[in-house]
Amino acid sequence: MSGDHWRMQFNNYIQRNGLQNYVFWGQPQQTGPGGAPTWTVSVFFNHTEYGRGSATRVDIAREIAAEQALRALWSQRGA
Repeated sequence: MSGDHWRMQFNNYIQRNGLQNYVFWGQPQQTGPGGAPTWTVSVFFNHTEYGRGSATRVDIAREIAAEQALRALWSQRGA
């Protein structure tokens, strides 16, 4: 897992700003062979994809998606 804990930072930002009702995590999608899958996870804000992560583990894919989404929110709304 990322040392930056992007999911925690993302969740804290969402809660602090009262945005919980606007966030939706998509179902993880698996591609590749069963023994070595690649997982892709997306996070949506207000029905728009703000982050997408792909990795060999679902939790890492979520971290990547959370980082992208948080950075996008920061750039739009201010940190």
